[in-house]
Amino acid sequence: MAGGDIDKKSRTHEILQAAQEAFARHGYKKTTVEDIAERLGIVKSALYYYYRNKQELFIAVIEHEVVLFFNNIRSHLDAGTGVEQKLVIYSQQSNKFHQDFHNLYNLTVDDIFQNYEGLIRVRNKFFGNNITLIAEVLGTDRQSAGIDVRAASKLFLYMLGGIFQGYQLEKKPVPDGELESFVSIFYRGLHR
Repeated sequence: MAGGDIDKKSRTHEILQAAQEAFARHGYKKTTVEDIAERLGIVKSALYYYYRNKQELFIAVIEHEVVLFFNNIRSHLDAGTGVEQKLVIYSQQSNKFHQDFHNLYNLTVDDIFQNYEGLIRVRNKFFGNNITLIAEVLGTDRQSAGIDVRAASKLFLYMLGGIFQGYQLEKKPVPDGELESFVSIFYRGLHR
């Protein structure tokens, strides 16, 4: 049984990779289940064994990207020595993820509405996991005693998201120097 689980997990990973490449290349609307099956060298019906439809597969791809983000960010955070440095690392890696994600999944309004429930579910889980991650970082700071770290984490993420949106409208990544300045202002503001 364990061998079957490994095979299924491996095949699922291959499917997600092929789907991610197809969605990145053609967009959600123009990608078909047939395109993905063809990339894998399988028949469409074999793909339906894993995912019921294109929407379910698309959401699974996004969920997979989120898992990769958290694995990546945790490994980078381990390199940080202090809370402020870890917040900078988080901000920089998050900036890279947002740039890659928006370039990869340049979704139209129709695409979003077609996948609304799934995207909202993934977004809420993603946001909650980010709050927990930032709260863990802030919770290691002795100076943060008496601060509601979950509330501070939520505020941090909303402010960082506003910075990302401003630059996204300009189709530019946020310069590292601006992220460092933001973190410095935020961190010092916590301890006033």
